[in-house]
Parts: sequence; C-alpha cells; structure tokens
Amino acid sequence: MTGKFIISLDFELMWGVRYHMTTQSYGDAVLGGREVIPEMLKLFSKYDVHATWATVGLLFARTRKEMLDYMPDVLPEFTNKSLSNYEVIQSGIGENEQEDPYHFGRSLLDLVADTPGQEIATHTYAHVYCLEDGQSKAAFRADIQSAKAIAETAGHTLKSIVFPRNQYGEEHVDVCVAEGISTFRGQPDVFAYRTMANRKVTRFVRGVRLLDSIMPVVPRKDPLEPEHGAGAIDVKASRFLRPWRTSWPGYSNLHLNRVRSEMRAAARQGRQFHLWWHPHNFGRNTRENLMQLEEILQEYTRLKSSHGMESVTMSEAAQHKGGAT
Repeated sequence: MTGKFIISLDFELMWGVRYHMTTQSYGDAVLGGREVIPEMLKLFSKYDVHATWATVGLLFARTRKEMLDYMPDVLPEFTNKSLSNYEVIQSGIGENEQEDPYHFGRSLLDLVADTPGQEIATHTYAHVYCLEDGQSKAAFRADIQSAKAIAETAGHTLKSIVFPRNQYGEEHVDVCVAEGISTFRGQPDVFAYRTMANRKVTRFVRGVRLLDSIMPVVPRKDPLEPEHGAGAIDVKASRFLRPWRTSWPGYSNLHLNRVRSEMRAAARQGRQFHLWWHPHNFGRNTRENLMQLEEILQEYTRLKSSHGMESVTMSEAAQHKGGAT
C-alpha cells in the first residue's frame, strides 16, 4: 500500500472567526487570504496536488438575499449568542461580494472549482458548532440541508464535511450520512486533539498542541487508510499547518521540519498524512507562508518519486478505503 498525501482547507473568510475577531482586528488577514487563494491553486496545479476545500455554505451565495433565502427553518439556540452567524446575516454585512469581501466569496469558490483536482466540500451552512451549549440535532440537520441546497445551485454535490472547530459527535455524523455526506475529517483520539467544545480547549491544551507541532509530545500514528466512524468514512487529520511567524522564525523552521518528517514516515510506512489549514492563515506574512507551502509540496514530489506517494482529496481517499492503491 502506498502512502496518501491529503490536504483539506477550511474555507470560511470572516464567518469562521467572527465570534472572537472583527474586521478591524482581523480583516487584513481575511483579505490577504483572498489574495493568496489563487497563488495556492497555482502551486497545487504546479505540483499536481489535489485538495479538499471545506466551504461555509454562505460563501456560495452571490447576494445577502440569497443567504437569507437558504437559511434553515430550525436554528441553534446557543447559550453564547456570539457563536451564531445567523443573526449577522439579517444585518451587519453588505449586499454582495463587491461591497463586502469579508463575508462573500463566490468568485473564489468558482476559481477553486475550475482548478483540476480540487474537491468542493462543506464546512456547514453557517459555520455552526456541534458541541456548544444550545446546539440540537434538528438544528444541525437543517443547517446541513441548507448547505446542500445552496451548493446544488452552483452545481456541486457535497460528499465530504469538515466540522467547524473540529467539533462533532456520532449523532452529527449520522445526520451527514443520512443527507448523503459520507466522508468527514476526524480527529486523532488522543489527548489534546480529540474533538471537544471550545471551553475545553484550555491554555494547557493549546500549549501541548504548540509543542507537539515541533516535536513528538503526543503519541500518535497516522492510519494506513481511512477508517469507519459512526457509519461514515473518517479521513483522520494528521497535522494543522501553522502560519509562518516572522517574529519567531526558529519555531516556524522546526514546525516545517516536523511536517516533512511526518510526511516521510507516512510515505515509508504506506500511511495517510492529512494536512489542513485555513486560507486566512496565509493572509499575513504571505510570502513566507507560500514559501513554506511550496517546500512541503516539493517534499511530496520527492516522496511521490521515491515511494509512490499519492495526492488525493478526502473523497478520493475514502474511495481507497479497503481497496488497492
């Protein structure tokens, strides 16, 4: 069995950070992320790399009216009201992408879809959190149905999902399977990485993740192939690609070395290596982030030549489940 190189991106613009960021504090990174997406796609094409773009359903809309037209009938009742994006659609955003590039992204989505080897997946309709107080199974089902419906207007059938903040339970996977979405990005079932609510992601957990990003702290082994999880195919995450830190280049170099080392181990052992990030992570220090990405893609090219490593989307990885390479 040959190793698989999997990339997934959480494509969300401001919808993914609005509960704790503003356009004043983070808007430059979101706009920078918009600028960097075409450059990422050029690199993916250059190195023949496939990727899954888990897209917030609101980004399929061309107008605010279209966002409202596809809003679910059942909404979550989060205890922390700032976690809900639904009220923001009613007021607080512009009317279209030209007026409000922070919350609209259809032109970018179309660019991704027109690039060979890219999968359009879902990140829920409104970047909803599954494990926060006030969420319900009915509200989650309604959100996924809205995500499917608006994706269909753009000609896309959703097969894969990345849950916002990597929050999910078996009941949420069950809903997705019932709606025809059978592949998801799961989390390693080890301390610090397993799926959890925001309140459980403590400073200690963040510190362990930060340290583990440069050296082996949390014992973890990438799977040989996707796994069955709650009736779906779990294409488990391996590593979050952390943005380049110009103020701490030594850390960033160690992180890059860690990623490449894990890729080499996966290629040698015939395992899958699933790297993920958000486009807005590249919105600052763009040059350094793109250089880091190209070094990773060059590593993949070497491993493809030496070990036959393959680049696949999440849904393509699921098709390999239990089968030949």
